[in-house]
Amino acid sequence: MSKKRQSKTAPDIVSAPAENGDVAVPVAFGYEEMLSELEAIVAEAEIRLIQDAELA
Repeated sequence: MSKKRQSKTAPDIVSAPAENGDVAVPVAFGYEEMLSELEAIVAEAEIRLIQDAELA
């Protein structure tokens, strides 16, 4: 199969890491989950910037 015909879309199902040694269970990771993760990253970055500004 040529590279042009290969799909570059991300899979809808991702394996979640097993925390207690059990087999990993597939977890759907869609638009809403990605948006929530991005919002959490931005919020953490804003907190770090505020803390850094207070220390300076």
